[in-house]
Amino acid sequence: MRWKWNPVYKMEKMTSSRSARMSVIVFGMNLILTITALIMLYTIMHETGYTGEIPYQSFIQLYRMIAFFEFTLILLIVPALTSGAVSGERERQTLDLLLSTKMNCWDIIVGKLGASFRTVLIVILSGFPILSLVFIYGGVSEFDLVFLFAYYVITALFSGSLGIMLSALFKKTSTSTAVSYVVLLLLTAGTGAATYLFYRISYTRFIEISDPSFYPTAGKSIYFLLVNPAISFYYFMNGQTGSGREFYEFLARMGVYEKNFILENWVMIGIGIQFVLSVIFICVAVRTIDPMKKKYSVLL
Repeated sequence: MRWKWNPVYKMEKMTSSRSARMSVIVFGMNLILTITALIMLYTIMHETGYTGEIPYQSFIQLYRMIAFFEFTLILLIVPALTSGAVSGERERQTLDLLLSTKMNCWDIIVGKLGASFRTVLIVILSGFPILSLVFIYGGVSEFDLVFLFAYYVITALFSGSLGIMLSALFKKTSTSTAVSYVVLLLLTAGTGAATYLFYRISYTRFIEISDPSFYPTAGKSIYFLLVNPAISFYYFMNGQTGSGREFYEFLARMGVYEKNFILENWVMIGIGIQFVLSVIFICVAVRTIDPMKKKYSVLL
């Protein structure tokens, strides 16, 4: 049986290939990564000239910085690529034409998401030669890069499916894009702020009652951070380039926590939650544009 490409994906791929946007995104990201890497390499060589020793840890810090920077770019770029996928078709009044073809709603949503995902994969892979600078003195293996790539893929799927769901729910691309960034801000900074607020409330109580047996803690609210992709990535990177204690030192700022199953498997649980949410987002997007089963009103 001959393999057939998704028509929407094929059309979007041809359109993006003729557009200068992808080239600008890839060039801009790699330019920033290259400048950052060259500045750090110059600093390392400058220190080596004075001390006569090669600061091994500096290459690990270079890897960490570039990895965190690329992770941040993924969170920022993907919603911009997917939040106009469906709403853009509405604005051009072509969504009804797509729905009138033999393609089903799954084909449309998956094709749109796949085209944006392809762009993100190109951006991610283009930055890996710069990450490979860490191999000059070692400390990170090839498998670490493979795991990092897999984590980037999960993050891109999560933020991309969120963007395409909001694109299906809202009529205007500007609205869906703004809401996408607001939701990501709530999932990252918002969950962190909420957890810290619970800790401050507990700390205020500790000051008031002056009971030495009572310890201020954020309690179970730290598990809100499981939906925070930035915290899970922080834990993931500490496992690759640190001792693994950094995450527990981070938690110690919000109370005393003993190791348990969730804390020891935080990254895998976080990835699982992101994947489940991604599937839910895609299903909502499909149901929203389905003219036969649509139960969600299109907003604004």
